Amino acid sequence: MTIAATITALQTVHAGIAGINTAPTAFPSNLNTATMPIALVWPGEADWRAQAVGLKRQQREYIVRVYVSPIAQDKAGPENPYALCNSMLQSFGRAYLDDPTLGGVVDNIATILDSGVSGGTFDLTWAGVSYWGFVFRLGIVEKSA
Repeated sequence: MTIAATITALQTVHAGIAGINTAPTAFPSNLNTATMPIALVWPGEADWRAQAVGLKRQQREYIVRVYVSPIAQDKAGPENPYALCNSMLQSFGRAYLDDPTLGGVVDNIATILDSGVSGGTFDLTWAGVSYWGFVFRLGIVEKSA
């Protein structure tokens, strides 16, 4: 099990969620509104342990940040990033519950926490720009020989 394999598995799940335009495994150098909503994954800290003879285990936190739209950008038309965040927040949570092994790539998703929609309780920023979006923190158990 590698971090790269887990990120790829997560991004495969994310790419299948209605509303997501981009779920890259290669990290972008900047955010482009043409590719939003975009899901990006950061590997966080991990707890490493020996599981059994010859078996290693780690539970790593993966941080999924979904950038939907810049908050301060005036756009004409019916787009409502807040409403889109609400529906996508629900879709992401359900996707993790529906496939807790990410297609058999990981042992399981042990914890699923979300931030709620940005703008009200926290700012989701990139390069000093605030975005509508949300964050999931996933405790993923990975085992390897």
